[in-house]
Amino acid sequence: MTNSNMDAKARAAAILGGMKKAGIDLIASLPDINCLDLIGALERDGEIIHVPLCREEEGVGICAGARLVGKKPALLMQNAGLLNSCNGIVTTGIQLELPLLLVVYYAGDIGDRGFARVGTATMPVLDALGIRHYLLRDVEAIDWTFKNAWVLAEDSSRPVAVLLTKDVLGTRA
Repeated sequence: MTNSNMDAKARAAAILGGMKKAGIDLIASLPDINCLDLIGALERDGEIIHVPLCREEEGVGICAGARLVGKKPALLMQNAGLLNSCNGIVTTGIQLELPLLLVVYYAGDIGDRGFARVGTATMPVLDALGIRHYLLRDVEAIDWTFKNAWVLAEDSSRPVAVLLTKDVLGTRA
């Protein structure tokens, strides 16, 4: 299927399916309007543990604890939340060498009005933290990207980020 043949709910299901195929079994999330369909799909799913958050940084601790008991965790948030949670990511995820999938709505992407400065800071901050990151624009790349991002997180014992664009989420107007 091409991007144009899927509505936002189908894309959300495909993204959640890609994470499940990668083995992710716990997702902590903070609500974001661009991820509502994805969070809705997650809430309806009976296989993955979903932990709603008040702040992104608390999700780092929840995901770290989940990993320590054998779970394969992901933290779903917007890139502004990623920037807010850098301390937790460094002092917990990186310092303790814990694999963690950071699934980030990439606000401020090309053609995305209103968050240009946040978008400009996102990748340089990830680079400065030594966090590998992959920009996901195409529905066809969902399964491959999540599978290989998790393999990289496990093999490197570090967080890895997948940046979700409006194109892959189907929220670009």
